[in-house]
Amino acid sequence: MIAPTSERAALVELCIDLADRLRTAGPGLRARLHRGLADVGVVPIEPDGLPFDGAHHDAVDREPTADPARDRTVASTERTGYLDHGRLLRRPEVVVYALTTDPDTGGDR
Repeated sequence: MIAPTSERAALVELCIDLADRLRTAGPGLRARLHRGLADVGVVPIEPDGLPFDGAHHDAVDREPTADPARDRTVASTERTGYLDHGRLLRRPEVVVYALTTDPDTGGDR
């Protein structure tokens, strides 16, 4: 028997909340939970290393870099985003590399 849509949505939301809590406390359990979610069509979005795209990512902080190749790429994902069968449930919150002119002072360009 397939759970009604509202019950499935509540269960998915609960699993995402648990995955957030397991980020540092239980990475192995978090990975297992992500595999289980993927089995039912819910996939995490962690765009680390990809170009920052304001249409798909929420920037929450900047990380200075002296490497021009890293400028405006995602340094890390602070809060995982999720898709459910291609439908956005939550946008990822990310830290974005920002090119600095003086790597010793971390000053912005």
